Amino acid sequence: MFVDLSQAWQNAKRILDAVIYLLPNLVLAIGTFCIFLAIASLTRSLVRRVASRRAHHQSLGLLLGHLARAIVIIVGSLIALSVVAPSFRAVDLVKLLGIGSVAVGFAFQNILQNFLAGILLLLQEPFEIGDWINVNGMEGKVEDIQTRATIVSTRDGQRVVMPNALIFTSPVVVRGAQESNQLK
Repeated sequence: MFVDLSQAWQNAKRILDAVIYLLPNLVLAIGTFCIFLAIASLTRSLVRRVASRRAHHQSLGLLLGHLARAIVIIVGSLIALSVVAPSFRAVDLVKLLGIGSVAVGFAFQNILQNFLAGILLLLQEPFEIGDWINVNGMEGKVEDIQTRATIVSTRDGQRVVMPNALIFTSPVVVRGAQESNQLK
């Protein structure tokens, strides 16, 4: 019994030829993406410094730095993809994302709600790290304020992750860091 592998060999040879043909573009795309990664890191540092100096909001500077870095990386990815596949157009991807964004919006409604509430909390700064807060009967010291949730330590040492949407829409009793030291 003889198996004819000539068709498989021809397909493998065609794939190898295509990879070799695209190799310079692939190297150029990787180089382009690495350059954009470096630019993204520099952009994040610059945005953090500028936002911290001008707005005096350290957490806002962190948030804006992460957003700026993400935007630069996305742009770099699209440019690198268009180098590898010149027929790729970012407009086609944006159209596809526009259609899918409605479904994604409904699927991630709570996450987006918490994210936006986190941004507003970071902008308004109704409390700071180290303050003692009480939200809906849950009381503790603020350890970290993130874009999705606020981390609070209770008196008995438990860490509680409070969604920012809950904090943003509920009454919050805030005691300063000095008052929280007196409570312990």
